[in-house]
Amino acid sequence: MKSNYVQSELLSRAGAINAVSMRVEDKPAMFSMKRNGSMDGPEAENRKEFFASLGFDESTVARGNQVHGDKVEVAESALTFPDTDGLLTRSGNLLLLISIADCVPVLLFDRKLKVAAAVHSGWKGTVKNIAGKSIDLMCNELNSSPEDVVAFIGPSAGVCCYEVGEDVAEYFSPRFLRSTSRAGKSKLDLKLAIASQLIERGIPKGNIELSSYCSICNPNFHSFRRDGESSGRMLAAIAIK
Repeated sequence: MKSNYVQSELLSRAGAINAVSMRVEDKPAMFSMKRNGSMDGPEAENRKEFFASLGFDESTVARGNQVHGDKVEVAESALTFPDTDGLLTRSGNLLLLISIADCVPVLLFDRKLKVAAAVHSGWKGTVKNIAGKSIDLMCNELNSSPEDVVAFIGPSAGVCCYEVGEDVAEYFSPRFLRSTSRAGKSKLDLKLAIASQLIERGIPKGNIELSSYCSICNPNFHSFRRDGESSGRMLAAIAIK
């Protein structure tokens, strides 16, 4: 863990630039970055600092306008992609970006062909298997092989705190649910569900790193579940070194 972001050891060893920003007490607005980003003020400065620490700036960032869907696009330039929750690239001059505040950031990297992906997978995106569909696109469009892909399932709502109702739990296998003392409620292990989807697509289990950090109970991260509308956002980013 750096002073203002978390990195994946697995992705870093494979040669990918990667980071998930944190909630830092001594930063303006606690290093908060809203989903679409403020154009001025503390949030803009926070974004600039975060990008610069990774060797990039606003002009080299590709991001999706996230809608909790399963649309994945191949990015070749620094654009904002409408209605998109996953981006892939083989360009070495792009930083792929998603924003999160309990939903799961999934960062993927083909260490052989140098293909990077950033995927936003909340419970709705997980039900739609956006992580698996991202692997499909990497393989079918960019010629990746699953055994060459490494994955980081980053800081997000953990099974320790992520309580859901029957309306959500019904979409998930019992192996991803834990019972609670509250009637009609379960705790959902969304990270494990996503890891299972990646394994089903042929990613070796040893190629998947799961962050132990829960954004809800760990104050170093922003959480919509904990803080509601006042919550900031973390940024998850990946690029080809």
